[in-house]
Amino acid sequence: MRYAQNRHKPVGEWVQTTSVESVVGVHHRKVAATAFARAAKASEAKGLVYGVELEHRPDNRHDPNAIAVIGVAERKGWFSRSIQKWHIGYLGREMAAEIIEDLVRKNIPVVAELYSIYEGSDGFLDFKIIVLAPPGHSVKVRQRVKA
Repeated sequence: MRYAQNRHKPVGEWVQTTSVESVVGVHHRKVAATAFARAAKASEAKGLVYGVELEHRPDNRHDPNAIAVIGVAERKGWFSRSIQKWHIGYLGREMAAEIIEDLVRKNIPVVAELYSIYEGSDGFLDFKIIVLAPPGHSVKVRQRVKA
C-alpha cells in the first residue's frame, strides 16, 4: 500500500535538486520507521502536516557526509498540537556525498519533501524523498555545473 503522497513542501521557495530517492537503513530503525509511517498515515487522514527533515551528521563514525532523514508528523490533542520526530534512516551514501559537496559545503540550504511511503503486507517499508534547494540549484543546474 502506498500512502503519504500529499507532498507537504517545506515553507519557502524550493526546487528539486535530486530525483526521487529511497531512504536507506530503514530496516535498522524499524520501530521508529513504523511509528513515523503510522503517524504520517494518521496525519494524512486528519489533514495535518507531516514530512521529512534532513540533518547532516558529520560526526557519523561510518560516513562524515551522512545525512539523516527525520520523519516529522503533527499530532492534534484536545487542546493543543504537537510535532513528533523519528530518525528513520539516511540519504544514500553517494547522494549524500554529492549534496554535501555541491550544496552544504557552499552554505546552500537543503530540505526534503516526502514523496511517498510504501508499506508491504510483510511489514516492509520504503520511504521516497526528494531533496530540495533554493532556486538556481535544480538537478539540471547542478549537472551543468559538473559538466
